[in-house]
Amino acid sequence: MTDYGIWTIITPLVTIGLAIWTRQVILSLLAGIFVGFTVIHSFNPFSGIAATLDGIIDVFSSAGSTRTILFCFMVGGLIRLIQVTGGTKALVRYLTEKAHIINNPKAVQLLAMLITSIIFIESSISIMAAGTSTNELAKRYGVAREKMAYVIQASCVSVCSSVMINGWGAAMMGVIGVQVSKGFIDGEPFSILAGSMVYNFMAWLTLASVLFYIFSGFKWGSMGEAERRALTGQELREGAFPITSEEDVEVVESAHNKESILNFLIPLVPTTIMVPVGLYITGNGDLANGSGSTSVFWGVMLGTACSFVYFTSRKILNVDTFFKHLFAGYASMIPLSAIMTLAFLMGNVSGELNTGAFITQSIDGIIPSGFSAAFVFLISVLMAISTGTSWGTFSIMIPIGVQVGAAVGIDPQLMIGAAISGAIFGDMTSPISDTSIVSSMATKNDHIDHIRTQFPYAITTGLIATALFTVCGFSMLN
Repeated sequence: MTDYGIWTIITPLVTIGLAIWTRQVILSLLAGIFVGFTVIHSFNPFSGIAATLDGIIDVFSSAGSTRTILFCFMVGGLIRLIQVTGGTKALVRYLTEKAHIINNPKAVQLLAMLITSIIFIESSISIMAAGTSTNELAKRYGVAREKMAYVIQASCVSVCSSVMINGWGAAMMGVIGVQVSKGFIDGEPFSILAGSMVYNFMAWLTLASVLFYIFSGFKWGSMGEAERRALTGQELREGAFPITSEEDVEVVESAHNKESILNFLIPLVPTTIMVPVGLYITGNGDLANGSGSTSVFWGVMLGTACSFVYFTSRKILNVDTFFKHLFAGYASMIPLSAIMTLAFLMGNVSGELNTGAFITQSIDGIIPSGFSAAFVFLISVLMAISTGTSWGTFSIMIPIGVQVGAAVGIDPQLMIGAAISGAIFGDMTSPISDTSIVSSMATKNDHIDHIRTQFPYAITTGLIATALFTVCGFSMLN
């Protein structure tokens, strides 16, 4: 493998720096990808342009990436169907007027947090469901879109990385199982991962932080500015570019359409249920080997099929209007799908540049043993921010953490927890993270505004996590 030296981190630095400066995520991704390919092709800019164009097409050579991008389009169709049939309005009316459950900004945020905690099987579906359920409520009670995106994404990644009986847990158990088979750690992967969850400090601190900000109403930094702006009735800053359509969707008029909550549940419930079933089927009975991209694609296909049968058989929509609104929903997802395509390509470029290995090797042998867990956390953070993938990060960093822990005499479970925590932090702060992108979509946010407002909250929690990993690391050496 070619050693690109310090140039291996230029791509993520250009992307992140340009995103902060211009607040244009597509431009930033394209620029970063071009720079990366230019480095790979011996600093020839013409080859860099050609490789960038070819790389965009090559993204679709991966079945998993293609299924994920199609999932983005199809989720837009389901959301549109829910809106035009009055499903969202029915849910809002029930929660506010009939059940009197949601009647203030705190309740809206707690509802979003609850939904992401209940639907923990797959992060994208969890985020989509929470955003769809609470957007109208957030608007009614003056909760900033940036705040809702923070609550939803922070809760989602924290819960999904901790419950262990979903795709995240299956992937982590698979990585740990390899380390067990190689003799670096003893035990059964499920038990080892369960013990490591105690040290998933980023997840627990993030959940505590979200609850603190909800109940206290404390606001600061750019998030505070967004919240104060929302209270004046201005949903987005001047010049913001939400990555989903902002058009108002009129509810279809039909003698058979009573704006029932079922119009909300029928598209989403089958989609959600199909994900664990798909993981089981694609893994041939073994959840750990199931395909996440296949499962979510199957889920959204089932949700669409159930929606078609329900809405047409109940004469809420006829066949023509069903597909009219379905395709309109697909069209609204074009900006999101463009971002996802470029995010996947960015991951491919980072892989070719060997970004993760460079970061890891740069600190090899220069870190005192007691700081080992803290540095595994910090390197995982840098890797996740640079590559935009939490799964890819813990797949690389869990083995490194286990082996370092075994070598210096620190409990490998602490090191596993540090690797997972770093991946979570990076997921929350990287502009190319899939959960960040979907969170911006689900809450109708400007994507860079979401990252910019969430970052100070995440880094505060991350600093506390770093201190805890340092304390635990030194205490285990004594």
